[in-house]
Amino acid sequence: MSARSACLVALVGSAVGLAGCRADKPAVDAASSKSTPPGSQPSGAVGGKNVLTITARDYAFDAPAQIPAGITTIRLVNQGPALHHVQLMKLGEGKRLADFLTALKGERPPTWATPAGGPAPPEVGSTSTSIQALEPGTYALICFIPAADGMPHVMKGMSRELEVVEASRPAGPEPEADLVVTLKDYDFELSRPLTAGKHTIRIDNAGAQPHEIAIVRMNAGKKPLDFTAWGMKPVGPPPGTVHGGLSAIMPKTHSFIEVDLPPGDYGLLCFLPDAKDGKPHFEHGMAKQTKVSSS
Repeated sequence: MSARSACLVALVGSAVGLAGCRADKPAVDAASSKSTPPGSQPSGAVGGKNVLTITARDYAFDAPAQIPAGITTIRLVNQGPALHHVQLMKLGEGKRLADFLTALKGERPPTWATPAGGPAPPEVGSTSTSIQALEPGTYALICFIPAADGMPHVMKGMSRELEVVEASRPAGPEPEADLVVTLKDYDFELSRPLTAGKHTIRIDNAGAQPHEIAIVRMNAGKKPLDFTAWGMKPVGPPPGTVHGGLSAIMPKTHSFIEVDLPPGDYGLLCFLPDAKDGKPHFEHGMAKQTKVSSS
């Protein structure tokens, strides 16, 4: 088993054990903007909304140490030079980032950490955006994407702790979505075909285990499984370009993403390992080919 798979198996293993305890509610999410220096104070409202900016680079995150709870737009800015995502992990009471990192190296996954969404990777120099409810508590910001040597970025130091505190004002409303993508074991179901341009998409996890969605525009002649092969060991030029999506969320939760898609042939992908056999979900069918039309 690769180092990346071992990390993700720990993530999924701990989450599946808690899946039956969760009611349907919003998860966490991500977007883009300017870098916020580490250790800054809780982010304020921008235009009446909570906005969190996370800047990613090899191999670190820059983000505020503390933000208010509620519906939050999280902006992921990828300064590269590699692809990066943000996987938010909500930690159990009294647990800290150091506890989570130690648990990743152990034989048993931590039962006190659950995936809480976050932005899937944008291209280097670009941003990805998701919108979701953040509950008060301690979170770990993690990048599980592997380097060319197969080592997940988290093992190279790409992690950061985030404290979400009680808000001093009522939470804002969820955005209105013009499209719904339902994650299942093992498929992506779209409420209608994708079209080029800007969309606010609701992501529902109706499966029995955590799922994610990565949106990839394929190069000419390439297929989604070409990208998954590259994604597991990113050596050489990628067979497509990434256009955001959502990192893993728990069953019976939902979140939102904002995308701006050029027309073309796309793959919708889930890299998470299966809770039963450990194989990536794309091997079970979560590598859906779809077309984004110009109208």
